[in-house]
Amino acid sequence: MRKSMLIWGFAAMLILMACSNMPTATQPTAPATQAPINTVVVVEAPTSPAVSPYPAPMSTAYPNTAYPAPGQLTPEPTSEINEATMRAMSELARQKLAEELEISVDQIKVVIADPTYWSDTSLGCPQPGMTYQQVITPGYRITLAVGSDLYVYHTDTVQTVIRCQR
Repeated sequence: MRKSMLIWGFAAMLILMACSNMPTATQPTAPATQAPINTVVVVEAPTSPAVSPYPAPMSTAYPNTAYPAPGQLTPEPTSEINEATMRAMSELARQKLAEELEISVDQIKVVIADPTYWSDTSLGCPQPGMTYQQVITPGYRITLAVGSDLYVYHTDTVQTVIRCQR
């Protein structure tokens, strides 16, 4: 009986030592390092479901108030995101795809165009070996269709249009 209690006690001690987070004399300790974060966070502005791929314009019922009226959308943080800019960037994406596929722009339809804030100037499509400014960049995610094929483009609000092939 005494022998089995010694064996069980020794086994329990080994298990507790194995489960312990404390470093032993044979385990070297090194300072903790933080792995680089490689994720891209994309924050999308809300859009209203509509027949048009473009979101409905914001309400201007209370233009001089600090907060929107109950039930109204919060205004965008920048005036660069608007329907006119979205249409212009969608047209640039259509032209770029038409040149790439060597077809007429009329054969390309805008499926959806969503306003988006990219986490850097890569517009959500970073290229290996490239560095990008780490600034919030307003733009659009535009999905185009040619027949049953879909093409996704990421844009800023000025002139950059990138086909994102992920």
